[in-house]
Amino acid sequence: MEFIVKETYLLNGETRRDYPPVDIYEREDAVVFVVELPGVLQQDVLAKVYNNLLVIEGVKKQHDNEKKGMFICMEREFSRFRRIIPVPVTVAPDKADAVLKDGILRITLPKAEDRVYKIKILKE
Repeated sequence: MEFIVKETYLLNGETRRDYPPVDIYEREDAVVFVVELPGVLQQDVLAKVYNNLLVIEGVKKQHDNEKKGMFICMEREFSRFRRIIPVPVTVAPDKADAVLKDGILRITLPKAEDRVYKIKILKE
């Protein structure tokens, strides 16, 4: 399975290739994307398939109780994110399944059935 993972474009103008981190594996019946989204709530993330691209976008927000006080050190990032990943096989996005649990988003895209279309040849 050869494909290129596209860059991540943060809405503040920065470009990152690593957020959110994604593992992708292929089963006989589907392609599965395992995405690390610690601290991201279900209502703050969106996944969609468009032209054989999986788009994962959302926002990692700082919780209100963390805003009370002055930070001594702040290494965690809170920002919008968007990751675009080419899907390596033809899938049936209308049968997709996505579950966010314990900071892990698991997206399962079932493979589309191979179809052969007969083309009628007309005599000229």
